[in-house]
Amino acid sequence: MERKINIGNKEIRLKSSLFTMIAYKNQFGTDLFQDVSKMDVKEDKETQDVSGVIQVLFQIIYVLNKPFNDVSFDEFLNQFDFEILTDTNSLTKAMQVIGELLGSAKNKQNNKTPYKGTKPYTNK
Repeated sequence: MERKINIGNKEIRLKSSLFTMIAYKNQFGTDLFQDVSKMDVKEDKETQDVSGVIQVLFQIIYVLNKPFNDVSFDEFLNQFDFEILTDTNSLTKAMQVIGELLGSAKNKQNNKTPYKGTKPYTNK
């Protein structure tokens, strides 16, 4: 699935596929869906880890943009001015698009029941 977002007056193409999970783990060493859950901003939470949310957001954007842009993560981040952090509308929209791109895969992962009551074949 492909989508486009605008951040810092830049149009960024995003593409999700099965490889997205592998590319994310290879690049950042953490599980994509565990990191996505860190972006769940709770309004009643007194001390939200904003820098952690921003980091995960841009890591995900980077991996989803990787099929269209062969630069390092540092080079990717250097394309943006610090002031984009004040553009909450663009960042919120980016989070929504990421949710759409990854949401169906996350829901499938959470709802699967491995082996449906049977044991996997083992050759002993």
